[in-house]
Amino acid sequence: MTYQVFKSPCDLDADTWDQLAHPSLYLSSGWLRARSRTVKASEHFILTSGADGYPLASAPCYLSTDKAHPGYAPARLLGFDDLSEAEYLESAQELDAITRYLAMLMEQGGAWNPAFVVGAPGRYGGISVRAGLHGNQAAAARNGLIDAVEQQAAEVGARSISWLYFVEGEDLPLEQMLIERGYARLILDAECYMPIRWNNFDEYLANFRNEYRGTVKHEMEVLDAAGVKVDMHGAEILGPELAALERQWRLKYGRTPPLEEIVADYEELRSCMADSLRVFVATLDGRAIGFAVFLEENNIWYSRFGGFDYSAGNLFLYFNLLFYRPIQTMIERGAISARYSLKSYLAKRSRGCLLRNVLAFVKAPEGWPSMTPAIQAINAVQTLRFSKISSKRITKEEVA
Repeated sequence: MTYQVFKSPCDLDADTWDQLAHPSLYLSSGWLRARSRTVKASEHFILTSGADGYPLASAPCYLSTDKAHPGYAPARLLGFDDLSEAEYLESAQELDAITRYLAMLMEQGGAWNPAFVVGAPGRYGGISVRAGLHGNQAAAARNGLIDAVEQQAAEVGARSISWLYFVEGEDLPLEQMLIERGYARLILDAECYMPIRWNNFDEYLANFRNEYRGTVKHEMEVLDAAGVKVDMHGAEILGPELAALERQWRLKYGRTPPLEEIVADYEELRSCMADSLRVFVATLDGRAIGFAVFLEENNIWYSRFGGFDYSAGNLFLYFNLLFYRPIQTMIERGAISARYSLKSYLAKRSRGCLLRNVLAFVKAPEGWPSMTPAIQAINAVQTLRFSKISSKRITKEEVA
């Protein structure tokens, strides 16, 4: 088995890279070319090949520092900023273990850099493997890829290795191999996803308990009463007008990218992913006041980013553009599921999403104190946290 390392997504040959079975659109050569720049880290795309010369497995990797996107800088990401909610910390022992761990990361987090990160842009983790492999062949392909990642990490002087954003259960053999090799397993986050199992939008509505169904209807009626029109567009609609709305959304959450950077991101998306882009735009009196971007592939819709004019008033743009209008289209087009990424768990759960754990597998820097007590506490807290959200009875089926 041999491996190659590509230092730029432009060097990825689609005919070779995309021979492999990608569990997600986020591992495709097109997506990596379109969005790797947003990670803000040195690219190291690893492709292994068998004795026959054909691809066996691949993974997108980045050599990261604190200058990288926060989602790809392990010392920052693994700080679990949102674990401060007291309701999830049920014992003084857990709280003490987590507090000590967070303090150590804050004081000595620089020791993790440079960090070798396995994960795709868009906060998705996974690997691609040659289709049709089973048993020993499949195991050898995965083990060979792990070997290649660790060898490359050593060659570039990485002080830690992190496999980030792996959906729990999506690749159980790989999860087990990483644990056996001494990687610590953390519940990093939760992905919100929605199986599309309705024949029409009325069935989607009817599936909710009364109070939730009433909320959905009200939020749709408010938008309609204001005279807002929502249409689906392709890649061509992405431009300065929508970029200004996205910048408003980012500013709300403390991010300050220049408008030119957002427009440049759009140009790369159009260049690499035009056929997959589905852009829902809300207009009022001919002016865009909100939008949401999805990508569609293999009957799966991936929710990405959006933007809103916050001066337009409370028109429930977020819910209409992220859920109600796209779901109508998904049903009409025969989608099987929608993947709504991370965060905003309660809002997404209340519109019908389910949750599943997203994992990180981590090797800390050499000499780093044991993280076992903190990891056990974090995993217990995360399990309780996401279990409470998942147990909310939203639909009639869940009541029964």
